[in-house]
Amino acid sequence: MIQLCDRFVIPKIRFVKVPRGNRGTLVTARMIGEMIQSGAKDFYVRQKAIEIFRQAGVRPKDRFGEISALYHWVKQNIRYTRDIFRVELLHSARRMLELRAGDCDDMSILLGAMLVSTGHPVRLILAGFRPNKPHSYSHIYPEVRVGPGWMAIDVTVDKPMGWSPPSLWKRICELGKDGMECMYVNSGVKRLQREPEEFLL
Repeated sequence: MIQLCDRFVIPKIRFVKVPRGNRGTLVTARMIGEMIQSGAKDFYVRQKAIEIFRQAGVRPKDRFGEISALYHWVKQNIRYTRDIFRVELLHSARRMLELRAGDCDDMSILLGAMLVSTGHPVRLILAGFRPNKPHSYSHIYPEVRVGPGWMAIDVTVDKPMGWSPPSLWKRICELGKDGMECMYVNSGVKRLQREPEEFLL
């Protein structure tokens, strides 16, 4: 079992200036993707994921059982808490295991990192809901590969695995060895189209 430090620890803090608007959102999404990949290589995070599997009684090679166990653990143990007023905060997966509180991007980092650390591919979804602001995004959540397809795993809402918010605007961000590439979903033709060059991460 992982024992958290019982003494006061000052977390490492890094300040990053990002552009305003959609470009800033995409830069932030890229940072979230990098934090997922970095967290997946943290053996503290991997050890916690394995501990969750054992506590949930997940049998070896039960890939869906592993996804379900991590999804429900994050949902039950991480409190949704908004960022500092007018400050975008991103917490590492390790810090989230200590703090046990954060918003949609923090929960995406933690759940994504634990999944990747145990062999489950993930990608990120950016969702926008304002009809008067095309491709303006206010929510992020991960999807995990299940068999030949992808399944939404949004732990910030009281919905089952597989549910995704009914967004008007949507970008799919694939995590790869060479970084992250985002594409938008054109709802009119129901297919992926590559981002215009100015939006590529």
